[in-house]
Amino acid sequence: MITLIVLLLSITFASLTLAIFSFGNSVDQTSLGFIYLGDSEEEQYSSVINNQIVSWKANADYRIQYQDYTFAIDLSMIDLDLEKTLSHIEKDQENQAYFEVSNDNYLAIQNDIETEFTDAVITTFDMDSFITRLLIDVSELRNRKVYELSEFLAPQLASAVLHEVQVNQILADDVNQVIAEVQTFAIDANSRFSLLEKLGDLSLTNEQLSIIASALQAVSLETHFNGFIFEQNYTLPSWALSGQNVRILRVNEFDFTFFNQCDMNYEVSIEKVNATTLNFKLIGYPFITTYETTSVFQVAIPFQTIYVQDDDLDEFTPGVIITETDTEYIYQLLIQAGVPGQVTFYMRSGTRPGGIVTTTRLFDEQMLPTQASYYQNIVDKVVI
Repeated sequence: MITLIVLLLSITFASLTLAIFSFGNSVDQTSLGFIYLGDSEEEQYSSVINNQIVSWKANADYRIQYQDYTFAIDLSMIDLDLEKTLSHIEKDQENQAYFEVSNDNYLAIQNDIETEFTDAVITTFDMDSFITRLLIDVSELRNRKVYELSEFLAPQLASAVLHEVQVNQILADDVNQVIAEVQTFAIDANSRFSLLEKLGDLSLTNEQLSIIASALQAVSLETHFNGFIFEQNYTLPSWALSGQNVRILRVNEFDFTFFNQCDMNYEVSIEKVNATTLNFKLIGYPFITTYETTSVFQVAIPFQTIYVQDDDLDEFTPGVIITETDTEYIYQLLIQAGVPGQVTFYMRSGTRPGGIVTTTRLFDEQMLPTQASYYQNIVDKVVI
């Protein structure tokens, strides 16, 4: 019993001693964001905070980004409200700083943002919302923050029609089948688009998939999409054109792929114009860089000429071409005119704000020649 009482008294004494020493040696945990104030007297807070804020502004990285553009925010435009900050500091708490933006600095920041991101995008920019968000983030004295410009743009800007193309002379059955199967599909951000992965499971023929792929090629020429991989039709179908010519074959894995290097999604919509025409639109946030793609002729591919014997040709045949040699008469009638083939490079120029131009080769296109065909009759001259 005596032993138990002694043990309890020892535990009680040890607990009281620990509590007294702990209370006497407690550490002041007062801070302002990352700025530790616990080792400073209250009258020193002002100088400590001012010195640390100057260093923080010089090293902090706050940016706005849109597509492949980034704009660094000048934090010297944001003023610390020291009086308000000091009045809200609570002991042993992590406190926040209070900043404000003067009217002149507000306009200066707005002007810098408008200059960087151009009128095509910035006209719907919500400056007030951005400044509110910025002041919230800087109040925590974060060292780095990246804002997506699109978060402060009007929602309808995401539905801007960037490019559109009409594909004509399609069979009516193909038009109806395409519209029945798909009206829209997405081009995902930061990924390689594959037409077969996106639409290959639908009940569409290779011809119908080729029509969609060819239209997608056409509306993608003046975008930032790159890395095009595809097979072409060497003889153009009725609906195809140069630069709008993709051949899809599921079995052979003839696909149409490209890379969307932007962190924005895009959408392609398909609409029926009439019985033989489809309209394709590329929809999404506008581009800041201006793109222009041109076809550049590289080399001609000569055509061959084929002659088909026709003994009925003579000088009385309408349209006949007569060639006379020393020993014979040659009668020819054109069936089909020859057309040289050619190799063409598609070159894209991108003009950034400020006039900086970059040029890249998107892909090559080869058109096979069309052979010339003639009916021909060769008659020997009669020697007297």
